[in-house]
Amino acid sequence: MAKYQMDDLDRAILQSLEDDGRKAMREIARELGTAEATVRARIKRLQESNVLRIVAFVDPDSVGGTQLSLVFVAVEPARHQSVVDALVDLPEVTYVSTLLGAPDICIEVQCGGNAELWAFVNGKVSAIPGVVSAEPRPILRVHKLRYGAATS
Repeated sequence: MAKYQMDDLDRAILQSLEDDGRKAMREIARELGTAEATVRARIKRLQESNVLRIVAFVDPDSVGGTQLSLVFVAVEPARHQSVVDALVDLPEVTYVSTLLGAPDICIEVQCGGNAELWAFVNGKVSAIPGVVSAEPRPILRVHKLRYGAATS
């Protein structure tokens, strides 16, 4: 699959949406000095190319009752993809990435608290064939959340 080629206008639109994902297309167009129809078409193309996904992030510290955690997972090399596939399917998992070096995979999970996190890691993650170890790290507070795709 060919990589999407972004230009300066695409990057500017993404930067504007990173600042406020609910910003009106009319406002983005005014900020960038272009037509609203152009912004609308660019956003549609970015979404269809899977470059842009607009999502909501709920800060668990603000709503209570949810523990956000990272879990670092070491896997047998021959089973890497099957472990990734199994992790993606778990409803508690909100993010999965492959890392360079040890550990092999990082997942973000939402659980009801430490006891539920313990049960999740030991009952679900560790039970996946190919998982060598899983180390949870509860997140105490999110200080910054920005993905920065607009800068590349």
